[in-house]
Amino acid sequence: MSRTTARRTASTLTAALMAAALLPATAATAVAEPTTTAACATSQTRTFSWAGSAGFEYHLAKEVVGDGTAAPGGTVTFRTTASGAGALVTRLEDFHPEGFVLVSARESVWKVVGGQTWTTVTDDVRTNAATSSVYRESAGWTTAGGAHATLETTYRVPADATPGDVLDTGAGMTLVLADGKKVANPIGTCVTIREKNAAEQVAGSLDGLGLGSLSAGSATLEGIAGSPATFSADLINQIDVGQILAGAAGS
Repeated sequence: MSRTTARRTASTLTAALMAAALLPATAATAVAEPTTTAACATSQTRTFSWAGSAGFEYHLAKEVVGDGTAAPGGTVTFRTTASGAGALVTRLEDFHPEGFVLVSARESVWKVVGGQTWTTVTDDVRTNAATSSVYRESAGWTTAGGAHATLETTYRVPADATPGDVLDTGAGMTLVLADGKKVANPIGTCVTIREKNAAEQVAGSLDGLGLGSLSAGSATLEGIAGSPATFSADLINQIDVGQILAGAAGS
């Protein structure tokens, strides 16, 4: 890298960071108004009782973790849970908005050793592009004694998602009972696409410069964007623009 190019990159970086600090305090938490709100919530539960369950009730719940919003290019996490009167669960399925890409998955099921525990199952879930869903199958997870089976899925939101859109999701479970496959799609658990906050905008600018997320990326930037008065001392010192300039001088 030439001295001129390095200095230009460092100057652009500093300008981007200072611009984030000068944004209004509300910019970091602004959320777009949803286009529709009917029947939408961050958590929904459907209860089933049918001839095959001998009148006992089973519950299928779906929740979006957090405040129910996500920015274009960001991530969002959902949890799909089956619970009830004791029958085994052999399948959990999460129906996600079209275009969302799975990042990771965990399950919380009852085990003889350890009880109700979380386990990473990213490599064990399956996807169904035709239904925009991710599912996990098993020989049988118990719902007896208050136990439940939960599939947690984290997705990358498309970079071209439109702020203001409200996207519904769905859930499904299969129980070892007659007519035990139950699906609620849509279920009314929604994620609202919001505008990127100041930290996310700057993180995107840094990525565009080929500098990655630098020191902890959006986590560091988000905390400092909320307190612009400490911006220069905390953030610029952490990134150490002086080192970038020193590197340029030695090139």
